[in-house]
Amino acid sequence: MATKPKKLSSTDVVKKLSQISEWTVNAKSTELSKSFESASFVAGLSLIARIAVHAEVMGHHPTIELSYHKIKVKLTTHDVKGLTRADFELAKKIDSCCH
Repeated sequence: MATKPKKLSSTDVVKKLSQISEWTVNAKSTELSKSFESASFVAGLSLIARIAVHAEVMGHHPTIELSYHKIKVKLTTHDVKGLTRADFELAKKIDSCCH
């Protein structure tokens, strides 16, 4: 049985947030989000597919919204109702594949 991930404190969230670019955290420090723009709807779908590969490998799945060429990614760990190391790891992987 896998152990439950550890929820990060607000202080840890601020520290980790400084290590990723252009991600924002909500007021309760429970969700990371970032918006991307693509050249077209199909290019946006391609970006989502690249994100999905990393998410599937990690077993950590974001909420993704697509509106024509705008993509918004939201990360949280539902088991702890907040942010964990996995959220920040996935954010880094998304940045590496999507810029």
